[in-house]
Amino acid sequence: MSESDSGESTSSQSSLSSFVSRSSSSSRLSEFVDAKTELQEIYQDMKHFLSTFVTILEESIFLDDLQMIDKLCRFSSKMDAIQMVLSRNRMKVAFFGRTSNGKSAVINALLHEKIMPSAMGHTTSCFCQVQANSADEPEHVKIEQEEEHLELSALNELASAHSPRALKPRTLLHVNMPKNRCSLLDYDVVLMDTPGVDVTAQLDDCLDSYCMDADVFILVLNAESTISGVERQFFKEVASKLSRPNLFILNNRWDVASSQEPDMEQQVRDQHMERCIKLLIDDLGVYSDEEQARKRIYHVSALEALQLRNGSNTNPTSQTQERYLEFQRFENDFSTCLAQSALQTKFGHHLLSVKEVLTELQVDLISPLIAKVNRLIKENVERRKDLNVEKEDRLSENIREHQEFEIVAEELNELALNVGQRILREQITRIIPSAVQSFSQPFYPQFPRQIGHYQRSLSAHLDVLFADQVLGRLSIPIQEKLCQLEADLLGEPTEETLNWQLIYHMNCQSLMGDFQPDIRFRFSWGIASLWHSLRKKLPLPINSLQDRKLLNGHKETPPAAPLMHQSTLQMIASLVKSDGCLGTLLLGGMAVRSVGWLTILILGSIVGSVYTYELLSWTPAAQERSFKSQYSKHLQEKLRGTVQQTASGFSLQMQHQLRNIKHLWLTEVVESKNDFDSRTSELTEQIQSMEELQLKLKKFRDKGNLMAIRVGEFQERYFSINS
Repeated sequence: MSESDSGESTSSQSSLSSFVSRSSSSSRLSEFVDAKTELQEIYQDMKHFLSTFVTILEESIFLDDLQMIDKLCRFSSKMDAIQMVLSRNRMKVAFFGRTSNGKSAVINALLHEKIMPSAMGHTTSCFCQVQANSADEPEHVKIEQEEEHLELSALNELASAHSPRALKPRTLLHVNMPKNRCSLLDYDVVLMDTPGVDVTAQLDDCLDSYCMDADVFILVLNAESTISGVERQFFKEVASKLSRPNLFILNNRWDVASSQEPDMEQQVRDQHMERCIKLLIDDLGVYSDEEQARKRIYHVSALEALQLRNGSNTNPTSQTQERYLEFQRFENDFSTCLAQSALQTKFGHHLLSVKEVLTELQVDLISPLIAKVNRLIKENVERRKDLNVEKEDRLSENIREHQEFEIVAEELNELALNVGQRILREQITRIIPSAVQSFSQPFYPQFPRQIGHYQRSLSAHLDVLFADQVLGRLSIPIQEKLCQLEADLLGEPTEETLNWQLIYHMNCQSLMGDFQPDIRFRFSWGIASLWHSLRKKLPLPINSLQDRKLLNGHKETPPAAPLMHQSTLQMIASLVKSDGCLGTLLLGGMAVRSVGWLTILILGSIVGSVYTYELLSWTPAAQERSFKSQYSKHLQEKLRGTVQQTASGFSLQMQHQLRNIKHLWLTEVVESKNDFDSRTSELTEQIQSMEELQLKLKKFRDKGNLMAIRVGEFQERYFSINS
């Protein structure tokens, strides 16, 4: 220290030296180390305690309470912040305030010499940490994360905002000085200077890294202005992260305020005091009563204090001396807080935080959680019981549905067979003749190929018509019943059933493959036509000369004599069937001999007229009607033999769809049973997990009680001695 220090500076140093004796300080520090070690262990166990609780909540699907987990995480973060304070070997003091409030000047006054750069306006450009170096190291400055040691004189260039070499605000600059330069450094106190809260407000990560582990926070205000919103908000965040931080408020530059308006000094002082008390009590909750808060508020001039201590001011005024005494009071109170009240001020608040956290855990978290888990166990047991009852009811319902399904399936089978046969017979007897006659397309009998094309078109027309008939009268009713059955079983019909229909394709062209139409002209009174008519009325017997036996072994009695002799009838038939004129001439000769020429001429005229009329009437339209008639008869004959087989095909298609529906229903029944079994098993597992969780929570509660007993023993061991 300079030899030109004033008498007040010497008195201040001697006062501080006499106040903090080496012997008492050593005993307190020894006790402090023991308490610190034990409290660190408590906080370490408390952190593990909280992390275990968070793990239990995160792993449990029944206690997925994000607010509770967030609350525990905030507790854990608070434990981490406090543990960071306890883990250090040095006490840290952080100075905050807006730029140009004189933070660096206060540090210089505490160091008894101008070490930190200070001037008007924004001066400190970065974070500066003033601390004692090792005994074998010279004084130096060092930039964080760099190994190079610079001379102390480089501080004015690196830490001054007015210097072109000024470091960026995020940089931490270590200022290492010998312990004998200041008694505070001898007690391993670290002084942290900051660029200013209006600058560091954008450097939250740096504040957390460099300043949140401080034991004491000193807010340096400008006597010419009041507390700003930035300063107030910053310390609210500090108070939320730390348990009741030690906070001193220095209203600096009081010499300027008192010289500008000496008559208003007391009013201005009272105004500053009122707002500072409001900050400490109402906004931050650091102190509980006004008297205690007043002891942490000072009105000083750091520049005057430094001038008195370095001897640059040898003739102080009474007001200067009064402000210097105020600064000494701050210095003494500050030293007392660091040395004498370390246990009560620092550990006491942290211990109280542990007790509050333990109490809140027991009352607001653990006990309600145990009650909640117990309630959930009872609810799940009741839910499992209801689920078993529902499962039995569902099984009974499945049996009833199966019985109803079999009944409906039998009804649908009969419907497909009986109605199908009836519809097919109606098509054969009624629809085919009318549908064939109503078919309209040009008919050219003189072209054989055109007749084949006409037949194919007619067959295609009938195919579409018959398919529509089956679809409308049989397929749609069966589909509606299938949809209703599926809706009763499955809740709603599937897309497959909604689109289902009977597959029916008659393929008339294939059935009529052997159809040979005969559209030649035939005179109705001709011998061949008369013979065909007679042949229908007088059928020739087959194997008439052979005796036939009845089932009882006797011979069949020969029939009565025919109207005409058999040999004569056969002769006539052979003549009629002959293609030449020989038969006609012979029959004509027989007729002349029987009735005479006149009769023959008259009959010939009549027959000739009829023949001429019929020949002229045998137009293409008549030929088309003849073709359609022959086509209808031939198709009816073909279809009559396929009725039973086609109806059976309808039944098989319907049965196939029934099997599909039954398969879907059985699949749903199995899935429902598996779902019941899965839900029952899940509830059983949940009940077991809840019972295990309940046991964990009870053990956790007992562990919390042991932790509370341990905290109580710590408080009794250390704080009862210092009370």
